[in-house]
Amino acid sequence: MKKFFYLPTLLFCSTFFFQQTLLAQSARLGIQGILKKANGNAVDDGAYSLRFRLYTQAEGGTHIWEEIQPDVEVTGGIYTATLGSLTSLNVPFNQTYYLGVSVGSNSEMLPRIQLTTAPYALALIGNTNQFPSSGLVRADSIRMAGGIRARGGAPGVNGANRNGYAFQGGTGDANGDSGLFSTGENSISLYSNNSELLRVSGGGSNPTVNIKTNGLVDNSLTIQDQLIVNGPVSSNLNLANQKSIQYNGLSDWRLVDRDDFLGVNDGWFGTAALGNNTPASIERIQFGTFNGNMIRPISSNDHFLKKEFDLSGVGSYTHVKIKFKYYYTDSWDGDDTAIAGFCTNDTGANANICWMNSASVYSGNGLLNLVGNSNYSDGAGIGEMVATTSLTSFHVFFGMRSGQSINDERYGVGNIEVWVR
Repeated sequence: MKKFFYLPTLLFCSTFFFQQTLLAQSARLGIQGILKKANGNAVDDGAYSLRFRLYTQAEGGTHIWEEIQPDVEVTGGIYTATLGSLTSLNVPFNQTYYLGVSVGSNSEMLPRIQLTTAPYALALIGNTNQFPSSGLVRADSIRMAGGIRARGGAPGVNGANRNGYAFQGGTGDANGDSGLFSTGENSISLYSNNSELLRVSGGGSNPTVNIKTNGLVDNSLTIQDQLIVNGPVSSNLNLANQKSIQYNGLSDWRLVDRDDFLGVNDGWFGTAALGNNTPASIERIQFGTFNGNMIRPISSNDHFLKKEFDLSGVGSYTHVKIKFKYYYTDSWDGDDTAIAGFCTNDTGANANICWMNSASVYSGNGLLNLVGNSNYSDGAGIGEMVATTSLTSFHVFFGMRSGQSINDERYGVGNIEVWVR
């Protein structure tokens, strides 16, 4: 090896080119430089020992990487070397680096040279896009010609496991532990804050969908086969207004209104007859321990109970069902008939009786009496009637056919529900 005499005023000029080469899992950086004497002439041709160091600052500091190449050929003062050929170039290249060069045992030449990139390598360390040789890759957006594969497993707290497809930054998750992950064969899960919320497993045409926590379906949920709830439903299964459950494409009944008469008459009123709107007084009473509240006419069994329902806000329907509890008080017999139906206004226009029932008193010896004449038993029964209509406004009425006064027998209604489909 030729002996090199280092001069303090030795000039060093270099042009650097990145080579995007990955050999044996190690990065390579090709460089070319010029060594000159103090008089500006090139150093003698021969092989020189060159030491290369990388720094993160232009002056001072401690080098983060070092490599000594003992036999670098210099011709006409020009040398070519490949950094990383002897010592693994294990730096991420995610910031600006400075290269220091020394010849033999001489001091490092100054100033250090800032590494620059070839034009087509600018995206490696751009303003926001960074593709280091190791560590975190950052990109504004990615478009793949093929597919992307991610490592399976749960995210871990704050994404520590570096698995799956996580979201972080912007207006998304702050910790990188929310996203799409696979924790088993034929299984994929949605995680939020490192907690599994939804899992789809199995293959073919019969996958299993598991909602791991309480879930809210904002719009619609279509079940092609079965919905199986293995555990308890801790809260409610809520349907938004105008939504319904369908079976084989057929909509089920949905409850849209309810009158339980808890302290008020819920819009019900009395009329002197079905065919007029002459006001008649009604009252609300408690009918025993278990039968709940009911309303009834005060002065005559000929009076009717009516209410107008406005269903304009419940969505479309073709059928209306009224479910109710009808109360039989005192001396009902085979000649007495309970009736209920629909009409289009409070005068009973277009009235249709859609439900009727006859009842007889259970006991005339004072058994099971709740209200009224203590000699007779009192009771109630559940009834329902269906109207084929899409009218959004209509009236419902209740009454009875009786040949006796309210001192002998009476009627009332309660627990009224309105269903549509």
